[in-house]
Amino acid sequence: MNVRKIFLSLCLATTYAFSHTGAIRNGDGFRVPSSTTLGQGFFFFSGNFENLSDGSPMAIDGFEDAGTGKEHEVPSNIPSSGGALQASYAPLDYFEFGIYQPFYYDGQIKETDYKTTGLGDMQIYGKASLPTDFPLKPAISLEVFAPTGTKDAGFRPRRIWNIKDENKTTHAYTYGSWSFATTLFLTLELFDIVQWNTYFGHFGTEYVVWGSGFNLFPHKLISVILEISGETKISPSRFSNHLEKDGFRISPAVKLHLPQDFNLLLGVDLGLDYFRGTELRNGHQVTRENEGKDIHYTVSGTPKISMTIGISKAIDFSWKDADRDGVPDRLDMCPGSARDMVVNSRGCPVDEDQDGVLNIVDDCPGTPLGVKVDFLGCPLDQDKDGVPDYKDTCANTPEGMAVDAFGCKLDTDGDGVDDNADQCPNTRKDDPVDGKGCPLDEDHDGVLNENDACPGTPEGWKVNPFGCPLDEDRDGIPDEVDSCPGTELGETVNKDGCPVDSDGDGVSDLHDNCADTPKDYPVDKNGCPQDTDKDGVPDAIDQCPKTPAGAVVDSLGCIMDSDFDGVPDHLDKCPTTLPKVKVDESGCARNTKQDLSAIAKEVKFFKNSDKLIASSYTALNDVIMLMRKHNFTLEVTGPEGKINSIGEYLKGKGFDSKLVMLTPKAGEIKFIATGVKYEE
Repeated sequence: MNVRKIFLSLCLATTYAFSHTGAIRNGDGFRVPSSTTLGQGFFFFSGNFENLSDGSPMAIDGFEDAGTGKEHEVPSNIPSSGGALQASYAPLDYFEFGIYQPFYYDGQIKETDYKTTGLGDMQIYGKASLPTDFPLKPAISLEVFAPTGTKDAGFRPRRIWNIKDENKTTHAYTYGSWSFATTLFLTLELFDIVQWNTYFGHFGTEYVVWGSGFNLFPHKLISVILEISGETKISPSRFSNHLEKDGFRISPAVKLHLPQDFNLLLGVDLGLDYFRGTELRNGHQVTRENEGKDIHYTVSGTPKISMTIGISKAIDFSWKDADRDGVPDRLDMCPGSARDMVVNSRGCPVDEDQDGVLNIVDDCPGTPLGVKVDFLGCPLDQDKDGVPDYKDTCANTPEGMAVDAFGCKLDTDGDGVDDNADQCPNTRKDDPVDGKGCPLDEDHDGVLNENDACPGTPEGWKVNPFGCPLDEDRDGIPDEVDSCPGTELGETVNKDGCPVDSDGDGVSDLHDNCADTPKDYPVDKNGCPQDTDKDGVPDAIDQCPKTPAGAVVDSLGCIMDSDFDGVPDHLDKCPTTLPKVKVDESGCARNTKQDLSAIAKEVKFFKNSDKLIASSYTALNDVIMLMRKHNFTLEVTGPEGKINSIGEYLKGKGFDSKLVMLTPKAGEIKFIATGVKYEE
């Protein structure tokens, strides 16, 4: 036996359902009803319509005329449908009987004279369930199938047992003779969430019908259903083969539970061929009579797919009367009436509390039996304090006085002053009060209200003789909530009594000489940023923290060398040396022809004259050479007449006023390079 056969055998071994019962046989399930029977006096009816067309031909291989041997094709998509009407009634609890009438339709098949519509075999049944408190509930039924189905209609056999053995004529819609079935029902319901319905039945002498299904949320508005069912011929030697070929379907469905006990169902049947494909070897041989001759064809056990829509309703005609008041429970609007109590047509007492006042005029229904009432049916309250006399232990209370549940003066806070005169009705119990019921020490700080300069002090706080909270460090924050007791006098503090440190540097504002220190800067005791090497750059951003004293530094605290000659500015006697000029240890050019200051000293003039002497032109040519090499602007300072002579000479060499700036100034001639581009 292959794996598929083993699986199908296990399915049968673990399911006991009833597929030939059709759809929606009671309020639960789709093709697999529960074991529940109708309640006494209930009438149930349902109707459903099934569309069996699945796009496949109704005969797998067409049909053969036995008389002529001629083969005829059966087209696909020929409509095939049906439905059923069912009614049942329960004369007793746990027993019901009913009738189920199917009807069918098959499209016309050419070369045949079969009718397209007809009835199936009528089913009459009786079902009894066993009352039990266990979650697993059993039931059993007996069904009689009358041969009322139309014999000369239809093409696709609707039941496996309609297909007769060889040499016997098959009818599509009827078994053709009386038959019986016995069925066992089992239902397991868990926490109103999952219902498992399962059936096993025996039809005639050769067939079993079976199936099982789960119903999720069976009593909610929408139920989700998944079932498996089938019809199998009994043949021990070929049982697994019949299990595959005979009726076998998987049926998912949803059911909508509507008001007034209406149910609407939409379901789908998926035959075994839907999963494995339709094959001739898995079909059933059918012999039919057509126009006096036999025809032969092969059909599948169940259609590949079909859809069902159905509706059902239960109607209550029961005559139970649990409270024995003469009104059936289904009409009784007041179930549980006392025995022998006079009731109206709705089952409600005419005088429910039996106080002598009819319900329709009784303003106080439910008065205890025997209590004296007024003409409106309400208990007497002679002192009009709101507490009826039968509960009032303090009779004759003055009218308008507040009273407790026993009719006595009400003192809600228990301070000895009744609520009628109490101006402070929420005083704490055992609190000393005045004649008006108000506390003598309202804030409970030990200082009477008349001497308390700080009324409203939180309870439990230590106070001074005037009732004000203690503040030992005089910072304005009471000791009870002061997180920093002993704060220095004059300190500005926050709401917790701690000194304010606005810049968060760890030094309070009172002692902070640098109130705006950036966050996370190390500071000294005065709150100012630390500068260990005294170069004017705080340690927090000083990238050269050990600069020698007196050194000129940049914004990062590192020693500056403005002309990049390798001699720091604070040691450089020639801080403007031109780029890439070799210098001595003092930062001055080793070659005087590359030092503007040295060249300037070589520029001479005739005595008492602004006229340059001949040697001066050599010096100026050295300047011109440097300007062309380093591309800088030359500023010349000195006596006006002399610098003009220098300017005229340089202009004549092609250096205009944009490249040579003349700045009159007393003193010696000086050459200053501006706009020099240095590279590190």
